[in-house]
Amino acid sequence: MSKREARLQAEIQPFLKQYGRVSRRCYGGDPNDRHYDRAFEAELKRLDPRELDRLMNGTDEDGR
Repeated sequence: MSKREARLQAEIQPFLKQYGRVSRRCYGGDPNDRHYDRAFEAELKRLDPRELDRLMNGTDEDGR
């Protein structure tokens, strides 16, 4: 596993948790109050869909 893949693997789960959470509009919060790394989002958008799926599900290249 390259350094890039290891970094992506370490950062993707916290990113997905922040990215997918529901905003708290009912408590006076801004509907756009989600704070996540926009640069990391752009990097994920450039990934091959199969590689992104592999990272999100935590499987290795062999499918295990």
